[in-house]
Amino acid sequence: MWKNNVQIEVVEFNKYMIAVKIMDLGGNWYLVGFYGPPHAAKKRKAWENLCALLESFQEPWICFGDFNIVLDSEEKDGGRAESSMSPNFLKDILFELGAIDLGYPGSRFTWRKKRWGKNVIRERLDKGISSMSWRLAFPKATIHHLGAINFDHCPILLDTQPADHYFPRPFRFEADWTKDTKCYRVINEAWKEEVGGSEFLKL
Repeated sequence: MWKNNVQIEVVEFNKYMIAVKIMDLGGNWYLVGFYGPPHAAKKRKAWENLCALLESFQEPWICFGDFNIVLDSEEKDGGRAESSMSPNFLKDILFELGAIDLGYPGSRFTWRKKRWGKNVIRERLDKGISSMSWRLAFPKATIHHLGAINFDHCPILLDTQPADHYFPRPFRFEADWTKDTKCYRVINEAWKEEVGGSEFLKL
């Protein structure tokens, strides 16, 4: 929104959502932030409004936020199982609009009930979904689950153009290596190697 070549227009705003049209050099698309009310009395109306809005878009769209719904049992750990009789508005939207769940790398759950041990309840309530045309326009786009600090939800971050970084696996020392007679020589040779970059990388 702070870039001169990107124009933003608010197209819908209410208690549960904000929708903006984004006009940039790559084309026009819609970004919708949504909060799914947790109370049954307000759920249906909010989800029906969201579905009608997304259905009205002629251009690519993405919707993300705290949906307060899990798609299946894989997105929940602990607590009572979801009733198969309860309506799953998110599943309905994905089916009716041919939309897709954008997935995530890393930690699965975005919400934790404030309990520990065997009584903990964890769920993936925060997520991003999009139209197929949006996914094709942003094939590398990723939803990241960030760390939760003083809050029971993890913030989520949408990165539409992630850089192609290679992150090597973290080094793990195995105590058994010291039992090998060649261990000292391997470490000694490695320590003599010239390494470029930051002091941390050299170490």
